[in-house]
Amino acid sequence: MRKILSVVSAILLTAIVISASDYIKYIDLADEAVKKQDWNRAEELLRAAMQSEPSNPQNVLLLSNVGMFQFYRGEDSLALHTLSEARAIAPASTVILNNRAKILRHMGREQDAMKDYDKVIEMDSLNYDAYFNRGYLRFTHGDSIGAKADFNVIERLRPEDPNTLLVLAVMYSNQGKYAESISYYNRLIKKVEKAEYYTGRAMCRLAKGDLAEASDDIGRGLELDPEDGELYYCRAYLHLLQYREDDAKADAALARRHGVSQQRIDELFAQ
Repeated sequence: MRKILSVVSAILLTAIVISASDYIKYIDLADEAVKKQDWNRAEELLRAAMQSEPSNPQNVLLLSNVGMFQFYRGEDSLALHTLSEARAIAPASTVILNNRAKILRHMGREQDAMKDYDKVIEMDSLNYDAYFNRGYLRFTHGDSIGAKADFNVIERLRPEDPNTLLVLAVMYSNQGKYAESISYYNRLIKKVEKAEYYTGRAMCRLAKGDLAEASDDIGRGLELDPEDGELYYCRAYLHLLQYREDDAKADAALARRHGVSQQRIDELFAQ
């Protein structure tokens, strides 16, 4: 009997090891599919993992990932259903709520997304992503006070995060507080140089009348990305301020060629 029990125990242990190994194997293979952006294959593999261990508590997070794969495939309604299903299973998961809010925003249901961000912040008062995204929604809907409150929080949480610096630079620029905006662009550019950051700082400097500094920013931005239409738009604006209309028209044509709308160009020359 003892020998039989030992054999049974060995069989059970082997089965458990194989099951655990299969679960991890499926997840690892799903990770490889994600790297290739093969969302169908990634979903198949995560569902296989969940089926191999139906009671595994991590399955709800795998289900959340499945919802995001569906979203990346352009199946918004299905993705929302999957994320809501995951939310019903794990109502305390801030990851699931943040994911669902992203889908709701993409579907144009921004007020519903805002409610999800509110719930995340109720559960986790230090959730950077929720404050950032709620602040951005408030900002785009003209709630400057609410946006500033949320952005103040993200600045306390991650003062040197490039996303923090950029959103504050954009906010102050839109409010006409160009010196404050430039200070954030300065910090941002010290961390990483991108053409778009030079564009933002150049526009602030043009608004302040600092034409030489703006010209330097435009030149450096074009060195980084000579295909950036916004920089040609900035340079066209600079030339107009310098009363060099022919140069402005030439740069406006380059801006249009690189994606800037004709409406914006017409508005620039109508000033």
